Amino acid sequence: MVWVNRNTFVDSIITAFTGCLFLLLGLVWGAVLNRLAGSVTEEGGIRLRAPACAKCLARRGPKYQIPLIGYFAAGGRCPDCGEAIPVRVPVVEAVMGILFAALYLKYGLSWTLLILLIYATVLIILFVTDFEHFMLPNVITWPAMLLAALVALAVTLAHYSLPWSLYYGGSGFMAVFNNFLLCALAGGACGALLLLLVVVLSRGGMGMGDVLLAGLLGLMVGFPLVFIALFLSIMAGGIVAAALLISGRKQRKEMLPFGPFLCTGGMVTLLWGKELLGWYLGLI
Repeated sequence: MVWVNRNTFVDSIITAFTGCLFLLLGLVWGAVLNRLAGSVTEEGGIRLRAPACAKCLARRGPKYQIPLIGYFAAGGRCPDCGEAIPVRVPVVEAVMGILFAALYLKYGLSWTLLILLIYATVLIILFVTDFEHFMLPNVITWPAMLLAALVALAVTLAHYSLPWSLYYGGSGFMAVFNNFLLCALAGGACGALLLLLVVVLSRGGMGMGDVLLAGLLGLMVGFPLVFIALFLSIMAGGIVAAALLISGRKQRKEMLPFGPFLCTGGMVTLLWGKELLGWYLGLI
């Protein structure tokens, strides 16, 4: 006979139940993000609109607005005119649902969980807007940079250790990096300056929106992990660009938004940056 600790069993049930709640909450939040991403104006602002078809402007009924279920209930098309609903609608909802549940199961109810969910929200909105509109709205990027700086300040003052934070651990002059606020500020400066250099050298290959986004990533992950985030972004962008050129889906002079790769590199670094840096240092 196998004896199961009653308290452990109850804790497991509560954790599983709460994880399901976070999954549902993430799906709903994904629907909200889809609405925000679909409300970006040509001027880079946000004008909230009710969920509607991009072609016939018919508003989607309540049952078609249910996260994930609504998309498949409509067969992936507008019920009125048959126009295809963007695939990013179920993708964003599913990604946010999985992220909410997975991050809760890993970090529990904590400040780390809240910060990661906020950062994931910002990065997904910027990912979608740049992918669909070739635009990184300042109305999102600037407040996010201020928020990331305030988070770094609060973390430093509270002596709270973020799982992705990596202090320099230096002595002498380099000891200034021995707190997360200075690591974040240094990361933001490095990220923005490196992308600004790329913008200058590429003569228009990237825009100032990418520069600000790189600065935002630096504030989020800090120094020196900002280099991991940028390296992953450049590698992913290069691989995808090469694949599109080889397959003939893109021509050499066609533009490819870099923001989605920056967002992906930043999110991967938030989750596994320290492990990737440790693996790399072990190779040299």
